[in-house]
Amino acid sequence: MEENKETKKTEPSWKGLEEFFATSVIQQAEKSAKRWFIAWLLTLAALIGTNAAWIYVFNSYEYVYQDGAGENYYNNEIGGDANNGAAD
Repeated sequence: MEENKETKKTEPSWKGLEEFFATSVIQQAEKSAKRWFIAWLLTLAALIGTNAAWIYVFNSYEYVYQDGAGENYYNNEIGGDANNGAAD
């Protein structure tokens, strides 16, 4: 009888193994979820940053504007030789 008691003590119980594996799976899932959440936050920050940059650039450049006489000028700051209006 003493031998059976000793072997029972050394054999792992299923309940203990199940709890060990369940907690290890949960810990791995938490680490993985944290990594994916950080990656998602970085991606979101990059998306917002690039959109803000495009909006800033688009709004800082005057593509077409109109003078007091009602004539449209298209990017006249380049210094090209385009003449707007009627030919003289």
